[in-house]
Amino acid sequence: MLSILFLVLAGIFGISLIRMLVPDIRRLIVAAAPSKNVAAYIPDLMFTIPAGTVLGMMSVTAFSYYLTSIESRFLTDIKLIKTSSLIATVAVFVVLTAVNFSVYLKKKKNVSDPLIPEFENTPFNMIFFGASVIFFTLISAFLFFYSYKISNGSLHAGYSVFSDLSPHTAITTSFGVGFNFPTQYMHFSGDGIQYHFFFYYLCGLLQSMGLPIDFAINIPSIIVMVCAFILLGLLSVLLSKRRIAFLIAPVLVLFRSSFNFIYQIIDCTREYGSFGTAMDVIFTNREWYGKTPFDTWGIWAINVYSNQRHLMLGVSFIIIMMICLLPFIRRMCISLIKSPNTAERIRYFFISPYSWAWRKKDPLNPLGIMILLGIIVIEMPFFHGSALIAGLLIAAMMAVFSESRLIYLVMAACSVVSAFIQTRLFAGNVSSVFSPKFAPGFVCEQPSFKNISIYIITVTGLTLVLAVIYSVVFLFRDITNKTPVYRPILFLCSLAPFVYAFLWQTSLEMLANHKFIQISLIIADAYVAGLMAELFRLPFKKDQQGNYVSAKKKRLSLQILSIILAAVLAVPLTATGVFEWSTYINLNKISLSADTHSALVEWVENNTEPSDVFLTPNWSFNRFILTGRPMYFGWPYYAWSAGHDTDRRYIIYSWLLNGCGGDSQAFTNYCRERGIKYVVADPELANVELYPGFTYDPEFFEQNLTPVAYFPEERGTIIYQVYS
Repeated sequence: MLSILFLVLAGIFGISLIRMLVPDIRRLIVAAAPSKNVAAYIPDLMFTIPAGTVLGMMSVTAFSYYLTSIESRFLTDIKLIKTSSLIATVAVFVVLTAVNFSVYLKKKKNVSDPLIPEFENTPFNMIFFGASVIFFTLISAFLFFYSYKISNGSLHAGYSVFSDLSPHTAITTSFGVGFNFPTQYMHFSGDGIQYHFFFYYLCGLLQSMGLPIDFAINIPSIIVMVCAFILLGLLSVLLSKRRIAFLIAPVLVLFRSSFNFIYQIIDCTREYGSFGTAMDVIFTNREWYGKTPFDTWGIWAINVYSNQRHLMLGVSFIIIMMICLLPFIRRMCISLIKSPNTAERIRYFFISPYSWAWRKKDPLNPLGIMILLGIIVIEMPFFHGSALIAGLLIAAMMAVFSESRLIYLVMAACSVVSAFIQTRLFAGNVSSVFSPKFAPGFVCEQPSFKNISIYIITVTGLTLVLAVIYSVVFLFRDITNKTPVYRPILFLCSLAPFVYAFLWQTSLEMLANHKFIQISLIIADAYVAGLMAELFRLPFKKDQQGNYVSAKKKRLSLQILSIILAAVLAVPLTATGVFEWSTYINLNKISLSADTHSALVEWVENNTEPSDVFLTPNWSFNRFILTGRPMYFGWPYYAWSAGHDTDRRYIIYSWLLNGCGGDSQAFTNYCRERGIKYVVADPELANVELYPGFTYDPEFFEQNLTPVAYFPEERGTIIYQVYS
């Protein structure tokens, strides 16, 4: 219950902060939409609740982390530190929430404008938006709990997600039942942390307040996914003026477009002889279909959201940023349209005061928007670094076409300074976290323009094609009607992460760039949803009294054809996603489990310090990750992909398991130096593949170390103490 109240407080604080900084949400919606009439069926809550919830979760988490970190430098009682930090965090944010609402209520008197339509609180609107949010919540809950849950006393991680959820679980428990200050990567102790871990610190907080580990990770995951879907739906409605786009856009994310479904049907039909048998095989399949490199890892499938639980938090940040800044692009377009000649347009675009600063007494409150976005980017680096980079790439493009560029400059400065400080604090070296290098082609084999184009079309299906078509439609409409062309400009800006992914390698693992591509495709889905919403318009129109009447025969025929076209397009837009959902469900019927009632876990929690390092098998998903204690050398791929030097440690790890060549003093000295206080002599050590020239020597540990715990019911695992 305490954990739920904590999340509620975080959400209320975020909502109060947004209300204070952007008091006129109605005006923001109108300023971002092509027509003020759109505001009539967009409730303010569609922005303030999801944006506020995300902002609040980030702010409360960051404050709590840094407060706890500071306290840990002066106090030694871990329970006291955790309790006092939690109480102080709650107290501070209760006060801040009250202050925010007080300031907002004073401002509210001056923000009403009779020219801005109020939300039409009709039964249809309430049912539609309410049912959509319920759908988002249910499918998100299914997605996350299906593959990660406690059942029959064991924590089960589905086969398609355990590789990511192993380090995520370890980081969560390091804060939930352990005390990971100063913070380190739990599968690779003693080398700081380069992975963006703040989301899992929040999960650890919830676990420490009593939530089981599966709920502690799944509930925040559900919240940020639902928030991202609401914000994406809102963006699509703002762009298209079509209410149904609110539902369609998230559905397109859940069921992605790709031409893989065609190749998969053809391949299975050829192999099994009939279409019916092929479909049976596809819907019982337990392997990701592979047409392009790494497809068999499920990197584009729905699986990626279950693996990367914090990705949707990053997506939420980007959409919040785009909605807040969209009015300034629209204003620039309006000003250029009104300029009397080309020379005046050039002057206004480059050197006009309004192109860099904002207008006096601007009802949008640009200062508040700047502060809001500044707070988010300051907090973002270790919530999701890739999303921050993607957001800055989009913002850089938006700034070119925008008024009030000072907002962008301040936002960029805040993000760079914050990222630099936090990276130095957690990882020690900025270049180890962000060191881009020119590497065109992403993961395409033999990258060339032709091969890259084929790869993009295969992977994205109709998403980019239809998004481009809809943007061109916007362009022609706006030029013809002499209205702002900001919607095609925004789409162009949203492609910046996509282009970046095919030109630059940001981290050690090139595959990590897929998140940049995924983010651009999610934004593109907002445009595709708008197009589909227009095609799906019913073949009826309203008369002057608001009653539905049949349209003219020609119009009726065209709209029926439009609906048929939309239905036909829905198949290639979602078929691959449907196939991948079936694979996700089938594959995650298989799971790895960790015994939540393990005697080993209980002993470690009760008899060791959270800072004690353990020499273990190079475990991936194992009961040990529930202890909240660091491993000297866990599964190396995790640490390597997070930027750590696993090659050198692999040699040292092999040397240690060999007993340092029988030199007990060298073994003890090195372990003491690295804080390795215990060795877990699990039978799995015998199967660990060591560096050439080294073999595991169990007799060394039996003869030179003190056994402190024995677990005969857990295959005879022994824990040895290296030093006292």
